Amino acid sequence: MRTFLALLIAGGLGALFYYQKHHEAVPVAVETTATPAASHPSSEPPPRPVSEHNWMKRSLDRATDVRNQARTQTQQSQNP
Repeated sequence: MRTFLALLIAGGLGALFYYQKHHEAVPVAVETTATPAASHPSSEPPPRPVSEHNWMKRSLDRATDVRNQARTQTQQSQNP
C-alpha cells in the first residue's frame, strides 16, 4: 500500500511538472540598448545581456558586476 501511495504521489508530481513545462507563456524577447563605448573602460569588455528567466545566472551576473565595480573603484582610489 505504501508503494502504491508513493508511486501515485510521484506520478502526480511528474504530471504537474509536465503540465507546467508545456503550458508556459512564450518568453518575451528583451531588447538590449546599445551603450556608448566611451562609458566603459577599454580594459573591460562590455557587459553581457542579463538572463531574464534564469535567476541563478542573473545572480551570478550581478555578483560579477558588483565585483568589477569594486575593483575599478579600488584601482581609481589608489591612483594618485
